[in-house]
Amino acid sequence: MKKTTALLLALLAGSTHAETLAEYGRQCAEQIAEIPAFSCMAGQEIPITVDGKPVPADQAPPTCDRPSLLPQPTAQSQCVPGSRALVLRDDKTAQVSAICRKQVARPAGSPWFDEINVISHSLKNGKTCWFTAKVTPPPPSTPASGIDGRWVPSPSMLTAKPPPASPDGVKAQPADKVWQTPHQVAWSQPACISCHDSGPFMYSPYIAQTTQLPGDPFGVYEPKAIGEDFRRAWAKLHAFGITTRGNTCTACHRMGNMNSCQVAMQQSTGNAPQEGGNAWSKKFRQSHWMSPGNLHSKAQWDEQFSESLRKLAACCADPKGAGCQVVEYGPKAMPKR
Repeated sequence: MKKTTALLLALLAGSTHAETLAEYGRQCAEQIAEIPAFSCMAGQEIPITVDGKPVPADQAPPTCDRPSLLPQPTAQSQCVPGSRALVLRDDKTAQVSAICRKQVARPAGSPWFDEINVISHSLKNGKTCWFTAKVTPPPPSTPASGIDGRWVPSPSMLTAKPPPASPDGVKAQPADKVWQTPHQVAWSQPACISCHDSGPFMYSPYIAQTTQLPGDPFGVYEPKAIGEDFRRAWAKLHAFGITTRGNTCTACHRMGNMNSCQVAMQQSTGNAPQEGGNAWSKKFRQSHWMSPGNLHSKAQWDEQFSESLRKLAACCADPKGAGCQVVEYGPKAMPKR
């Protein structure tokens, strides 16, 4: 009886075990790629402009031309200058992208950030890992505090060796002092997968101002294949693509069934405002940022896209409706390379 009770307790303990950052990071390194330590300051700064004019670094206007689309309830606005993006790897096997976000305006060149996000994606099997670092306590923080972006430790190492110093001698903090645990990331709201439902990397006018955006619009996508916390937290979230025959929108990219259907599709076609967007952002062509680099007249845009958009909206509302096609992201959908 005692042995049976002990076995049950062990099973229960195992079922509630939350992976450590080191355990999750090691799986990501083995199955996708090891992420190097990096400097946010090496990233490309994401411009913040109002009517085409750059905003001073220490100011955060309430609205701007191309606001960040990520909901940031603790930020001064969706238009805080100084965030930086960088691609850490983009080759035939893996893509690793980082964005260092500022939610509080700071002087130009400040190395302090409020949030860092890294997405690691395998082009071979579609497996994707998610890492987040957030300032504690959350903003509003002071301009002279936050996460030191001069040398950020790797969140995924195959060994437990101390993080190396930067080439110019800046010491990185231990990874578990910077990065959140897998449990914290997986159970955060909104869930990463709910916005990244079309693929690992999201396009927007905000990030498109840089060259730091990997692309894999039709590749295999397994957003919760790694990490028990992610599988458990996202168990009820089934991401898949939606299209219709001959659809001009999904000729370029997939349309995810969650945020892409409910929000992004409308925001990118002038049918819903972007939080933090100014009057300029609401005018055609800025309001219709799909397709990227839109050079159509309004009449041309309507002729090419409006019917496809209408059909997609109907299928988003009812994926089983007439003419709707569901595109699964799993290994069976993996394209030939």
